[in-house]
Amino acid sequence: MEIAQELSDGSRSEELGAGFPLLTVLALMAGIFAVGSEELVVSPLLVNMAESFDTTVAVMALSVSVYGIGTAVGALLFAPLGDRRSRRLSLAIGMAAFVLGTVLCAFAAGPGLFFAGRVLAGLAAGAFVPTAYAFVGDQIPYRHRAKAMGIVVSSWSVSLVVGVPMGSFLGQWAGWRWTFGLLSVLGVLVACGLLRAAEESSPGPSGGAPAAAQGWLRSAGRALLAPRVPVYVLATFLNMFGFYGTYTYLGSALQFRFGSGSPMTGVMVLLYGLGFSTSFVTGRWADGRGKERVLVALLAGLVPALALIPFVVRWTALLVLCLFLWGAMQSLVVTLLSTLLSESSPSHRGTVLAFYSLATNLAVALGSALLGPLFTAHGFSAVGRVCSAVTLVALVLSVWTRRRGDGRAPAGDGDPERAVAM
Repeated sequence: MEIAQELSDGSRSEELGAGFPLLTVLALMAGIFAVGSEELVVSPLLVNMAESFDTTVAVMALSVSVYGIGTAVGALLFAPLGDRRSRRLSLAIGMAAFVLGTVLCAFAAGPGLFFAGRVLAGLAAGAFVPTAYAFVGDQIPYRHRAKAMGIVVSSWSVSLVVGVPMGSFLGQWAGWRWTFGLLSVLGVLVACGLLRAAEESSPGPSGGAPAAAQGWLRSAGRALLAPRVPVYVLATFLNMFGFYGTYTYLGSALQFRFGSGSPMTGVMVLLYGLGFSTSFVTGRWADGRGKERVLVALLAGLVPALALIPFVVRWTALLVLCLFLWGAMQSLVVTLLSTLLSESSPSHRGTVLAFYSLATNLAVALGSALLGPLFTAHGFSAVGRVCSAVTLVALVLSVWTRRRGDGRAPAGDGDPERAVAM
């Protein structure tokens, strides 16, 4: 019924002349590109920032943790504003907080103010990203929605392939503060683009009623009871802990290898980003071979990869290969886990994906914070071994779930148009 209604609404919108709102989609894409770049660009700049503030890499790595905590809190506090009041208001709050937080980072005189800026930028990410996805659902006609969502989500890959290397190069050449300054300018441009885009999109749904908020705990409980959800949420946390734990200290390890100020750090991060972007192609391959089977194979590949990366840093050719393969495997694992969770409980899809986002951001916070002392005391190789062991647990959980036979998609959760026809 809901899908049929959406199809009907989309048809009416097109009858009224509503086309594909390219400016709105590009503004949302640019916003997520800015947020994603700021989240990931810290890794190759940690050594420079630590030297600037006369502190250690482990201390500055905590800025990744506070960013992740801020993102989780921001999603809980501000994203629901879109349901109760206005998606556009939530987007505006998110981008305004992002610009302010990024400016604080750029002009911070000490680590305290820098951390405050990172918290604010994290709150902005939590408000902006889920609201952007919901905004697509509200504003884009049904027949254009998959296309629009694909463009918006692809900005995460663009931030890895373009934003992080550019930020790293700029930080090495002109200083890390210029990287945050450029991101704040981009945030202002995104805000202007969203204001301009208001002219090409009609108002979305009025949002949920107060009763929806009152029933959130009940909905959350039902979502967690759905088959596979607890296991795949935990697997998401473990996988992202292994990823962020390694990625956070990768930039520092590369700087120790190639020297402070060397452009090779940015080049190596770019190679990881290029690998990460391959999910555009490999996603279709995974559909044909079974998502659960491919997920298990990829996690089995990530376990030795995370342990080996610290040891191949000294050999450039092997490092190039390992970073590219790591990016390719990680991108498809993230895609498969999010897809499997979205299929686990169609009636509670939004709540399930909220838990997915929470698990991801907790991994960002804990992976960086807990492994900082380990990196300082025992080096990057110890970080790799721990991240490999954590990923091994995710692999065991995925194998167990697949053998139980819970990996099949729920009946009726297939192609929307086929569902409507039924």
